[in-house]
Amino acid sequence: MAVKINEDICNGITACPEGGLCIESCPTGAIDNKEDKPNVKYFSCVDCGICVDKCPNQAIIAARRS
Repeated sequence: MAVKINEDICNGITACPEGGLCIESCPTGAIDNKEDKPNVKYFSCVDCGICVDKCPNQAIIAARRS
């Protein structure tokens, strides 16, 4: 599994009610800020699901890796 950010739902970090909590809460630093959007570095993601739980917009989902 890996996390995926639904860009249709994510309003960007500056518009986020939690100010990019997904980035701050990631224990491995697998999410960073890329042009005001959260960006998942898939090779660093350990699929813990913390960011899924923390996203106030429910824009982050668990997705299967191919």
